[in-house]
Amino acid sequence: MMRLIKLQILLNLILVSKYFVFAGRTDWSVEKNAGFWNEQARLSIEELLQRRDNTRLAKNVILFLGDGMGLSTVTAGRIRKGQIKGQLGEDFVTEMEQFQHLGLAKTYNIDAQTPDSAGTATAYLCGVKAQSGTIGVDGRTTRGDCRSSIGANVSSILDWAQQAGKKVGIITTTRVTHATPSAAYAHSANRDWETYDSKSFGANETKQGCVDIAYQLLSRKPAIDLIFGGGRRSFFPNTVNDVEYPNKKGYRTDNRSLIDEFWKGQYIWNRNQMKQVTLGSPTPLLGLFEYNHMLYETDRNKTNNDDPPLSELTKFAIEHFLAMSKDGFFLLIEGGKIDHGHHMTSARYALDEYVELDNAIGQAKHTLKEKGMLDDTLMVVTADHSHVFTFGGYSWRGSNILGFASSNSLNVSEIDHLPVTIINYGNGPNFPAPRNATYLSSLDTNSSAYLSPAAVPLEDETHGGEDVPVFAQGPWSHLFIGTMEQHTIAHKMAYAACWGVYKNRTGCLTSARTVTPVAKVTQRSKTNTASSSNSISFFSLIIFYFACLFHH
Repeated sequence: MMRLIKLQILLNLILVSKYFVFAGRTDWSVEKNAGFWNEQARLSIEELLQRRDNTRLAKNVILFLGDGMGLSTVTAGRIRKGQIKGQLGEDFVTEMEQFQHLGLAKTYNIDAQTPDSAGTATAYLCGVKAQSGTIGVDGRTTRGDCRSSIGANVSSILDWAQQAGKKVGIITTTRVTHATPSAAYAHSANRDWETYDSKSFGANETKQGCVDIAYQLLSRKPAIDLIFGGGRRSFFPNTVNDVEYPNKKGYRTDNRSLIDEFWKGQYIWNRNQMKQVTLGSPTPLLGLFEYNHMLYETDRNKTNNDDPPLSELTKFAIEHFLAMSKDGFFLLIEGGKIDHGHHMTSARYALDEYVELDNAIGQAKHTLKEKGMLDDTLMVVTADHSHVFTFGGYSWRGSNILGFASSNSLNVSEIDHLPVTIINYGNGPNFPAPRNATYLSSLDTNSSAYLSPAAVPLEDETHGGEDVPVFAQGPWSHLFIGTMEQHTIAHKMAYAACWGVYKNRTGCLTSARTVTPVAKVTQRSKTNTASSSNSISFFSLIIFYFACLFHH
């Protein structure tokens, strides 16, 4: 009798685990069984008990930055990615959610309750909080005041890595002179001083001792080893036609072509040229794939544009650096247009950008694992700030995240008796959103042209002020737990890699020579949408049950 009971337990475990370990369901009927949830919890605990802190030296550090990727975007993006794959979506597990450690970061600037991307980038890249709109300078600098920035420069983790002999790179879907990437290399009292255009920046600022951001990037010594993104217009004179769009010209009014004047490495501007680059070539590589920002991923897919997607750029950069040097690297990888989609209240744009950022994270994990470098690489995923983006309504499980709420009597407003949209914004351009049956029935909420309703009228939707998630995996990833000040992210990454002021911390010399054993927690592949258990813990339980079954 006991043997039959144990056999039944084993069969139940296998039955439940079939739906649990390989999560990503197309229906939720299995969830009606209480045993499903009990086993899910048990396997989750089993995985956590197997974890051990990885305290080896972080040979490589990759920071993934989802610009504007607040908690509501992570959740809605998870559902969107699952539904793209034909699943319900809510139980889908994204690549970033598979990281071992999770915390929250406070995003305020020292002068602002709700932050901007420049002050926050200075925090998580340079390790100090700053005033809103300022880049790579400390809190003495006021936005737009050149003189206040003189002598206020701060260095970044990219600098610290380069000083330690590491290869360094920046990948972004925005202009390479935009707020996030520029904080890694530039110092500016105004994030808008991207180029010498005689409007935002010109002779007056130059006389006061300031330099535009594009100039700082290409005149930098030593050069950054790899720079990928958009923004060709900031580097060419306003008398020069763009190479891809002949009807557009450069922005510079100082008649300087910075790439011709300063760049000593290889310059490319399209995907085909990138494919021809020799991996591991020691010369610096500059890829400016668009005149302005890179295209939205949604539009890139529709137009079959020649711009490489973020996941492809990520794969190239990692393989390039690993072929170039065995001494390690630092990469900043930004999904910058999540933010742009939200500012428009175009949830389709924002969530599809989130999905591609998550694809890039999965690609990084896969490439590092293939090269045997996964356990030596600290990967951190976070955001600079959130948005006033929300989703709700009482929808049935699996409802189209971009559509209307769908749960019987709760799918309409009790006030005007019309359908309720799942996604809404606290403020933004689509105010007041029309509320009549004819208009609502004509909407294609899946379209990027559709703008979600906003509660307060503004030309552009604003950032949100709440904390943002910090996901971490790899050496010293256990430092990224709890609620933290955003500027500590740079310090924790540097501590893990023994860079900057942490180069001589206790353990740096010994960790460079010895390897601390890491718990054998299997990293789920990009296509495996497992929930909070992994194959090791599952098969450990299977072995345990077999042992019990045949013990007597």
